[in-house]
Amino acid sequence: MSTGLRLFVVDDDPVLTEIFMATLEDDFQLETFASAEACLARVAEQKPDIFLLDVSLPGIDGCQLCRQLKDDWDTQDIPVLFVSGSDDIEARLLCYDAGGEDFISKPFDPNELLRKLRIAAQLINSRRQLHEQAGYAQRTAMSAMVSMGELGVVLQFLSKSFACESAGELAEALLESMRQYDLQAAVQVRLGEDMLSLSENGRDLPLETSVLNHVSHAGRIFQFKSRCVFNYGRVTLMVNNMPLDDADRCGRIRDNGALLAEGADARLKAIEVELSAQRRRSGIEAALPRVHATLDAVQGNYRRNCYELTQVMVEFQEALMKSYVHLGLTEGQEEQMTAMAGEFMQRMVGTQDESLHIVGQLEELAHSLEGLVKA
Repeated sequence: MSTGLRLFVVDDDPVLTEIFMATLEDDFQLETFASAEACLARVAEQKPDIFLLDVSLPGIDGCQLCRQLKDDWDTQDIPVLFVSGSDDIEARLLCYDAGGEDFISKPFDPNELLRKLRIAAQLINSRRQLHEQAGYAQRTAMSAMVSMGELGVVLQFLSKSFACESAGELAEALLESMRQYDLQAAVQVRLGEDMLSLSENGRDLPLETSVLNHVSHAGRIFQFKSRCVFNYGRVTLMVNNMPLDDADRCGRIRDNGALLAEGADARLKAIEVELSAQRRRSGIEAALPRVHATLDAVQGNYRRNCYELTQVMVEFQEALMKSYVHLGLTEGQEEQMTAMAGEFMQRMVGTQDESLHIVGQLEELAHSLEGLVKA
């Protein structure tokens, strides 16, 4: 099914260009270019919805082309997917630095390429909604809060984190704090089996997520080039534009970034405990109606059994008394038989009383559970 989106493919390999045409022309309005210069000339006339760029191009390469597109107001929000014969972390970081949204290594599966382009199409709608809601006014407003002081930003985050009820809200609050330092950052938060990667570019972008997955195992705090990464338990915070020309500010950012990441991890632990308690509470609430229904059934069954057993005992006594006429027992034997029967009936009554006591204990337990749920 066609997405109706316009796709510009830039690759100087004619064989790959044929593969792109065969794979994508049914889903996209496809235009292909053998060089970045030819693509830029066409962009001046017609803007696409998605770019698919080969990293290695004659003249202007794919990364340089991506930077030019991201620096242009008219094209900066158009998703860029890279195709490259290199699949190491350095190649991915180069594409990430250039502003790419995803990365596909050669040789690639045409179905995987089509799936990633469809995901990019979904990101287009999400990004447009984001700009409609927030725009650039939000960044301007957040930058005004820098005057509160760098430590004040940490204290403000810690205070705000107590109101965060989900990993997503906490990640948003953490990014907001980094914006107050005028820093570009990406954050990954992990809560149970769920994982969320977030940055100014969007949510769970494939290339960004792969970079965060890689650096999440690199140590508690480490810096490489203009990036600084903070790993605390369930949180990975990556600052992308450390001010390397200002050593004192870099030191303060490392200190405050560590406090922010550690505080976010502590709140995630608390959220995890709260969610676990909520699940247990929901389980008890769901079970209580069944407990009460079961107790009602047990009580009704107990009353029926008592009535039926009483009837049986009365009938037994009457039958026993009538049997004496035909058995030819002495008076002492009759008294002995009557006493024996009475003893067994008393034991049966005692067993019923014990059952009633157990039912009462179960009712008390159900009331205790109700009290815990309402507390």
